Amino acid sequence: MRKSPFAMSGPKEGPPAHVTELPLTMSSAMASATRYHEYLWAFVQPWLGDRVLEVGVGFGQYTRRMIAEGRRVLGCDLDAGHLEALRLSAPSPSLETLRLDLEAPELSRPKCAAFSPDTIVLLNVLEHIQAHEQALAFLREIAAPGGRIVLIVPALQALRNGLDREAGHHRRYSRASMDRALGAAGWEIVTTRYINLPGVPGWLAAGWLSRASRSATELNAPSTNWLLRFYNRFFVGLSRLLDPLSAKVAGLSVLAVARKA
Repeated sequence: MRKSPFAMSGPKEGPPAHVTELPLTMSSAMASATRYHEYLWAFVQPWLGDRVLEVGVGFGQYTRRMIAEGRRVLGCDLDAGHLEALRLSAPSPSLETLRLDLEAPELSRPKCAAFSPDTIVLLNVLEHIQAHEQALAFLREIAAPGGRIVLIVPALQALRNGLDREAGHHRRYSRASMDRALGAAGWEIVTTRYINLPGVPGWLAAGWLSRASRSATELNAPSTNWLLRFYNRFFVGLSRLLDPLSAKVAGLSVLAVARKA
């Protein structure tokens, strides 16, 4: 396993320096939630190979880590603004970018297949795709033989609230529904587990507060951003402690890893 150069302290990630071309799908406070990103990175990093196709680069917080560890990355996003910002913030011969729409991916197939990724990463992306099983099948087809897919998705349909609708989430997943979607697309399950149980009360509170304040943009409501910053500062450590105990029970997210047989 590679050792991350960010193991002791994450990169300094400020607010995004670009304007997205598409509607907001995350809180703007997410750009500076460095402890939270480091927490998720600890789950993802051990599964990465040398050639990573990342779907949904967002603010580039994970892409920059991959490049710093010497990996080649094909960074994909539906939003050209994210891709432009990534090229400016992480200029590297190890980085390629591609506008990819997983609802209609065929135009992107040649470049994705030529890249032949040994790892495909989707962090809080699949829930935005209506035809998610078809998208997973496409990603399996362009993966290298024996390649892996690593996903983090929102967990438990019972937690669905206005923030999900604002973000464009079509669904939340259980471990079982994640396994079914991957299996239907031909992937061989390696592991699925719940993570971030302490994040559940904050998610519910953010949804309730944004409704109570009648915020026009719930994802970027002051209450939502404040709760995310509060969680990032005080609760990430608690999530790390409780994850081994709650992995099969419940959490705010599902982590899934599967292999191309």
